[in-house]
Amino acid sequence: MADSIKTIDVDTTISALQGGLTSIPIEQAIAAIESWQQQLQGTDLSEDLGALKAALTDGDVAAISEILMDLGEDTSEAAADATGDIAVKVEQLGELLMQAGESLA
Repeated sequence: MADSIKTIDVDTTISALQGGLTSIPIEQAIAAIESWQQQLQGTDLSEDLGALKAALTDGDVAAISEILMDLGEDTSEAAADATGDIAVKVEQLGELLMQAGESLA
């Protein structure tokens, strides 16, 4: 898991989330989700990302909120398996995902 995270542009995702969910065009969000899914294939996070993509496509705000919070928790847990700078960034990403989910609740 931690090795997969290193190949993903975590900084870009963090930056996008810091700009706020409404600042991310749906096409860009789906492209980012698909990139993450490819990198995390075979993990629970990948399955959650598939559910998030479906919820975005359907416009299901309640589901988006719940999935983002779950992704945030799982991402924060994954940070424990990472080391150094990547661990800090993955933890930050997890916190931003949880905040994004809470902002929609």
